[in-house]
Amino acid sequence: MSTVSRSSTPAEARTRSVRQGAGRVLVFAFLGTLFDGAELNLVGYPMAYIAGSLHVSTIQIVQVTTLQGFASILGGLVCGWLGDRFGRRWTYTGSVLIFGVAAVLGGLAPTYGLFLVTRLIAGVGMGGLFGLAYSMFTESWKTSRRGAMGGSIQSMYFAGQIVTEGIVYFCTVRFGEAEGWRGGYIVIGVITLVIGLLAAVTLPESEQWRHYRSELAAGRVPERMRPAKVPLTDLFRREHARGTVLFIVLASAMFISTNSLISYLTTFLVQVEKVPLGTASLIVLFGLVITAITYPLTGALSDAISRRSAFFVSALVGVVGFGWLLLLVATGSAHVTVHFWTDQTFWAVMLCAAGSGGFGVLGVWMAEFFPTRIRSAGSNTSYYAGRGVGAGLFPLAALSIGGSVPVALALGVVGPVLGALFALAVPDRTGRTIVAVE
Repeated sequence: MSTVSRSSTPAEARTRSVRQGAGRVLVFAFLGTLFDGAELNLVGYPMAYIAGSLHVSTIQIVQVTTLQGFASILGGLVCGWLGDRFGRRWTYTGSVLIFGVAAVLGGLAPTYGLFLVTRLIAGVGMGGLFGLAYSMFTESWKTSRRGAMGGSIQSMYFAGQIVTEGIVYFCTVRFGEAEGWRGGYIVIGVITLVIGLLAAVTLPESEQWRHYRSELAAGRVPERMRPAKVPLTDLFRREHARGTVLFIVLASAMFISTNSLISYLTTFLVQVEKVPLGTASLIVLFGLVITAITYPLTGALSDAISRRSAFFVSALVGVVGFGWLLLLVATGSAHVTVHFWTDQTFWAVMLCAAGSGGFGVLGVWMAEFFPTRIRSAGSNTSYYAGRGVGAGLFPLAALSIGGSVPVALALGVVGPVLGALFALAVPDRTGRTIVAVE
């Protein structure tokens, strides 16, 4: 019996193309977020070893984190605007290539000054990833389960930190404490460069963005829906200003929560509690795994109840965890041993990690709030302004105020408290349909 093949109709071919394009967008959203997390943890995880190799104090390496956070604000502002003006694809590609090059050069830097410069460059590159990844994803993904998938994308941020921990740990064991971190920088940088080159070849442009720009060029977009002549001022117009400001607050709250652990947990375990590096790495790994799991879970919860409600629930978990840790530190009971599973401090830290699930909601929540013409800029500005405060300024301020690593770690309680206080005031457009001109 012979069979007759039927050619695809134009509509079927277009549907297949759209699905394939959405799949590629999802892959690069995963990869970009994964190596964004890997890059950020390149300072926090091997902090003690970098300080020793470059002959500087721990506080000077914390200052690198602070300045890198501020550089990411600049990157977020610039790359967000570029993504809305010239397209998601090439802006994403450029961002990834920039921080890939910076990682390689950072691993080769012979002095503290040059190392600092490479991290500033990396910060600018990292500033492009969040808003671009979530803009492309939200514009191509169906509304059902958008929160769960968005949370899975954000979980790659902590998967990236696990990657950093594994690579740096392996290189430290192989090449020694003084030079091992350099090998980790170079390996992660090279992998990141490969991802950037692949994006240049295979990442599709957002169809929603293309349609908006074509309508704009044809003069069919109403005046109130056109981009402002001055970049980024759209974000502070009456209909967007409240959301922009409150999203900055929530992003700051989340970065305070997560970066208190990123910046100080390893140092607390290794230098204060004298826990062996292998045991300390295992504890940090447990925390990262728990956080990565809570992201898609919180995202799925947001599909069921709403973005703001799921974020609020997650913040309450963080309040309990950091509150418990602060109590242990204040009473002199914050101790971790090689038998860490019997220590209260270990379980308090794990609860702190579980309270970071709000990040699994934030990206989609922002992308659904902002219209297509400013989606990349709005998401980037809010997120990276929050990173500048929470990942840059706060860790340094916490150490200066607290006077010790354990207190600085416990002061991360400020993050979930802020998140719980402000979450329910943020505009919520859960599961809405995205259109090009709005």
